Amino acid sequence: MASCPTCGTQEVPGQQFCASCGSPTSSVYSYPAPQFTADVSSPFGYTLAGFWRRFLGFFIDDILLLIIGWATLGAHHVGFATDVIGVTAITFLYNSLLIGLRRGQTIGMRVVSVRCVDQDGATPLTYARAAKRAIFYTALLALGTFHHLYRYVNPTTAQLHRELHAELIFFVFLLPHLIDLLWVAWDKRNQTLHDKFGQTVVIKTK
Repeated sequence: MASCPTCGTQEVPGQQFCASCGSPTSSVYSYPAPQFTADVSSPFGYTLAGFWRRFLGFFIDDILLLIIGWATLGAHHVGFATDVIGVTAITFLYNSLLIGLRRGQTIGMRVVSVRCVDQDGATPLTYARAAKRAIFYTALLALGTFHHLYRYVNPTTAQLHRELHAELIFFVFLLPHLIDLLWVAWDKRNQTLHDKFGQTVVIKTK
């Protein structure tokens, strides 16, 4: 019989969370098959937001960030490097300030009725925790711009004629960000990687 990897309490077959400490049991990570789950109940009294609900929230926030980025940077025709730095800063501030100072919700999260909370469900989410989460998310997103930044600063004739090759490399740089967002699909606590880094979960609001 398996035991909880955190506190050693004996597990019940099929159990997802330890009845003693609330940590994910060993079975949580045994079969990481994609689930694209709906909302899932947790032992802490809240409901974890499902993949599609979170995906819609991310989509709404991305549209808003594109509008903000165009209004503040694109409309002023700034250089590429300035644009990358500006978009990165806006993304970080948007996620850290709204989640850390406004009840754990971005605008997209509010529309789909979800909220980011501390992973134990009891400790209030501080701005420091929200900023830590936002740093990880923004870093993975910014990684996808590095290849385009290099091409902008040091373009070669061959690179300018190999757009397909360039886009494939761009996808490689963007892949960590995509994996971060898709992690919800097979994680038993419906967490992204930046949720795990920030020690948070996203729950469905009543």
